[in-house]
Amino acid sequence: MARAALHNALVLDREIYEASKVEAGLLDPVVRVDGGLPGTARPMAVVRDYQGPQGAQIEYFVLRDSRGREVYHSNVRRIELRGEMFEDRFVDVVSHVRLERGDEHEMTFFVNDSEVATIPVFVEFGMGGDPVVAAKETFNKALSKGAVVWLGVAQSNGRPHSQAVWYVWTDGKVYVLDGPTEQQVPGLPQSREVTITARSKDLRSRVSEVPAAVAVIPNDSEQFDLIARMALGRRLNLPDGDGALERWRTNCTLLELTPDFGEERVAPAAAGAPAGQAATAEAAAGHGPEGPAAKAAEEDIHVEAQVDQAVYDQLIAEGKSERIARAKAKAAYVRAEKARIRAERDAG
Repeated sequence: MARAALHNALVLDREIYEASKVEAGLLDPVVRVDGGLPGTARPMAVVRDYQGPQGAQIEYFVLRDSRGREVYHSNVRRIELRGEMFEDRFVDVVSHVRLERGDEHEMTFFVNDSEVATIPVFVEFGMGGDPVVAAKETFNKALSKGAVVWLGVAQSNGRPHSQAVWYVWTDGKVYVLDGPTEQQVPGLPQSREVTITARSKDLRSRVSEVPAAVAVIPNDSEQFDLIARMALGRRLNLPDGDGALERWRTNCTLLELTPDFGEERVAPAAAGAPAGQAATAEAAAGHGPEGPAAKAAEEDIHVEAQVDQAVYDQLIAEGKSERIARAKAKAAYVRAEKARIRAERDAG
């Protein structure tokens, strides 16, 4: 019996995968863990392209760490292939995977109980997994490329209303004109907060979803004029051309939507306690500079990942794909930089 062949496979953070549908340059084959290790990986997409004989195949995949310990085993599932002339893509989202180590993992794919391929899986944690930065980057890319967003607005009956609207996006904020001669979203002018959802170009995949505060821009303000003139270039098929400016001023409300991506919060010192006393109290409790938690944090050195060019060039020369070479070179840079920082600490 002819075997299915795995032509391409990728395991990466789901948000990165969704963002790459909007901007291919965002594709980075890493699995992210918030904070340090051990920790729980953020939801990850397991993407694979099979080609093989038409009909049903039985598939599963297994994730192992660098020591060969099994970290995750998928359910055995049935997949349908269209035939040798086609490549069939399957994408699963895997959540709640506990990772103990930050070095290179491996995902092995099995079809009909035969191993068909093994690929590297790269783990990024700490600063590299900052969800706020990732959310902002994904949202900004999506809105810079898109034409519409979906607004979720709470209604008086308790049911949310979702509607697609065209918008102006500038300086990290979304501006929407709401009115009877343009587009009307029930309850939007009266809302204090809405949900903004951006989708991929095919409008099927949700790329980003964030809450946003709502503010009304006065129609007689300079800001209204500025945004309205920008809107002339965004609005398709305007029946009245520049005359739309007065129509919007007369009939519409301009809403400013400010996305809230969440903020990093640092626990404050105890009220009334000087910083030195607070540090001493933490140490006594095992959480300060002398405690075991601090020693663990000392090992959690955060490095802004860059590419080790020598490693990258060598891997490309060996015939590795650009994706794999870049990811491995990135991991090599982080390992080397952490080793340098530890050595400097020890020497000091």
